[in-house]
Amino acid sequence: MNVLIMCTTVFWLKVSAYLLRPQVMKLKVPVNLNNVVLRSGLNYIMRNLLSPVTLPVIIMGICYTSICAFGFLIAYNRNTTNFLIYEVLFTVCVVSHLVMFVMFLKDPSSMHKHAKTELEKLVKSYKSLSSMDAASLFLGLIMINLKCCGFTDPYDFFESTYFTNEDIYDGVKYSLISIPVACCEMNNEYKMLDTECPKWLSTSKHHFTVGCRDVFADNCVQRINTFLYASLTVIFLAIIMTACCVLILKELW
Repeated sequence: MNVLIMCTTVFWLKVSAYLLRPQVMKLKVPVNLNNVVLRSGLNYIMRNLLSPVTLPVIIMGICYTSICAFGFLIAYNRNTTNFLIYEVLFTVCVVSHLVMFVMFLKDPSSMHKHAKTELEKLVKSYKSLSSMDAASLFLGLIMINLKCCGFTDPYDFFESTYFTNEDIYDGVKYSLISIPVACCEMNNEYKMLDTECPKWLSTSKHHFTVGCRDVFADNCVQRINTFLYASLTVIFLAIIMTACCVLILKELW
């Protein structure tokens, strides 16, 4: 349990940008993840995106760790009252964990809404891949991997304040483009299948015409559900520890 809180907290603070490294480094732009501004920007985006889950996990982790520390302290003092308090606290923590688990699975709409809100912010602030802007790179990865473009559709970029009509990708300079380079189909190495694609007015069949709104939200919920099911291991261990405490209480009584 201590490992759970430590890993989650470290991820929350620093590590998230490095988890994106393999994907970011495949982009055909001179990305430098040692750049403090870029790394901080990616961490900030990941924290905001996952805050509905990571914050409760950190809080639950602190609770579990505190109770475990309390249990360690009272282990040498076989006092019935202390063990009873320990059992009650642990039971409350487990029940709270289960409630959180059920709430997320029963009503994923809040996470759907949050993911869409964060995605819309990224679309509105998108500049270009060559800008080395954290939001642009993050959104670029989303669009490339999920094969989508914009929030509702590619036309979102037509009225964008920050979107630039020039970009440099894979050594090629694109001018007067209508859609981001990331809205074009690429192979596994992130090379464009049609270099004329960003011009939009071309006859290319490699544009992504579907918006990312729904597919991104569904993808986020799916990944979070996987994480939640994995957290059942912690609940299982907590139940075992509670059962052990009950046995100790029976022995003391």
